[in-house]
Amino acid sequence: CKESLKEYLADRRYCVTQLLEELIVKYLPDELSERKKIYDEETAELSHLTKNVPIFVCTMAYPTVPCPLHVFEPRYRLMIRRSMQTGTKQFGMCVSDTQNSFADYGCMLQIRNVHFLPDGRSVVDTVGGKRFRVLKRGMKDGYCTADIEYLEDVKVENEEEIKNLRQLHDLVYSQACSWFQNLRDRFRSQILQHFGSMPGREENLQATPNGPAWCWWLLAVLPVDPRYQLSVLSMKSLKERLTKIQHILTYFSRDQSK
Repeated sequence: CKESLKEYLADRRYCVTQLLEELIVKYLPDELSERKKIYDEETAELSHLTKNVPIFVCTMAYPTVPCPLHVFEPRYRLMIRRSMQTGTKQFGMCVSDTQNSFADYGCMLQIRNVHFLPDGRSVVDTVGGKRFRVLKRGMKDGYCTADIEYLEDVKVENEEEIKNLRQLHDLVYSQACSWFQNLRDRFRSQILQHFGSMPGREENLQATPNGPAWCWWLLAVLPVDPRYQLSVLSMKSLKERLTKIQHILTYFSRDQSK
């Protein structure tokens, strides 16, 4: 009880007072049972990753791309704590929208590590997971929630289409590498420090529901309007996504050559 509150909040190692626990079990069994039932129901509800999914309204997030967060608002501190307690260690990330509070499309984030600070703030290390579309919006204890459905790329089956897709992919990948190498050293080092190295070329373009990881890495580092990024995030066609990225790269490469 006499420990520093700052140390207590930063350490997050809570201990049960055994005497109090024994007294509650002995003299308040009905209240304890009711409280446990409510807690279990809340945990089950929060663990559902398509219904009432907690939404962090902040920035663009992408599959496989790191997304470090500085969490200071009480509502989001509560949201992060619940995500950790339920064991899902996941929540949705969407950009804000003037009409609907947050955008119709977003990306799930997986919590890899949380560093709690003495004043209650936290630094949360997350990485992008599944993409989703918002079906229904809600609110819980101050933060937004949503019923969602996950997005997956539509696979190409025709051999000729697969061949053309591979050619387009290799061309755009080469363009991306060229654009990145032609950046000024300062910009390049900042990107590497924040997002890590650009993922390599993948042999099977349709191995994952979100397509090649380098596309998302590139979309995260390109200085593009979030509305444009959102349109690419929502695409379920790898061919369309590559074509969009190609248009962006052509525009920025033209600027680089000036």
